[in-house]
Amino acid sequence: MVEALITSWGQMDLPAHCDIRCLIVENDEQPQTRSLVTTQPVLPNGVPLDYVLETEAGIPFGRNRAAKEALAQGADLLVFVDDDEAVAKDWLVKLIEGYRQSEAVLLGAPMLVAPQNEPLTYMQSLVLTNLTEVYQKRADTAAETATLNTRGRSVIATNNWVAQTRLFRDENIWFHEALRFSGGEDTQFLVDVMERGFTVGWIKDAYVYETIPTDRLSLRYQFRRARDQANTSFHRHMSKKPLSRYTIFLRIPGKLIQLVFLLLIIPFAHKTAPLRLARMAGGFWGKLNAAVGVWFKHYAKTTGH
Repeated sequence: MVEALITSWGQMDLPAHCDIRCLIVENDEQPQTRSLVTTQPVLPNGVPLDYVLETEAGIPFGRNRAAKEALAQGADLLVFVDDDEAVAKDWLVKLIEGYRQSEAVLLGAPMLVAPQNEPLTYMQSLVLTNLTEVYQKRADTAAETATLNTRGRSVIATNNWVAQTRLFRDENIWFHEALRFSGGEDTQFLVDVMERGFTVGWIKDAYVYETIPTDRLSLRYQFRRARDQANTSFHRHMSKKPLSRYTIFLRIPGKLIQLVFLLLIIPFAHKTAPLRLARMAGGFWGKLNAAVGVWFKHYAKTTGH
């Protein structure tokens, strides 16, 4: 997947009046992907490709290392995409155009599902179809509610993200390293930026495409992912509203009725019903565990190819 990302970087159009460098930050004890970079230090479109190894395990350490590298190079902007994505040919042009037209210091952009080339089982195909619809609906909602200078109902995540490096250098806003395996460090970064009164926005037409490996195309994995995301989010929510730790238990009867109803109508419902059931159950279970002090570490185990 890293190789696919690098290939898409090499094929992307470049915005005018920009000095661009691409960087792979590998988060591992030993270099596994260094050879992918060292064999092509300059991409076909002329963009230099760099590599660093961050041996402190955890996503926030990798992201903070990228920010430190950007500051060391004197960069004005830092852009993030994930290692399981490929960028559209006009992605960076659209991203920089949006940034230049905005007053925001941090902006997000949409992510859609990439076509699947591997043979799939019926259930895997069903989950992939469900996720494709979910991602598209999320992008449509963001396009309808957010602007270059307002967040609306967009999810500004580091899977497609551009920010001014002065947020790190001058404002001392960094990714929280306590969230090393739980995830949610990009959401917390967004919260920190907004709490300082900065403008955040959305660029609706700068697309990246996520490759979803087959080991993530199961209802079990989707349950776990929803559980872990909700767990981290509810821990953050409880830090601001401590009473929610107790009121969440009052919602158990109503949530059980919802889940049972959704289970019963699956044979007659829209094809997204199984995924909705898995994610709803996972999300509520994650919140209940957070309420009793449990943390889940979704990113302690790596998936993908």
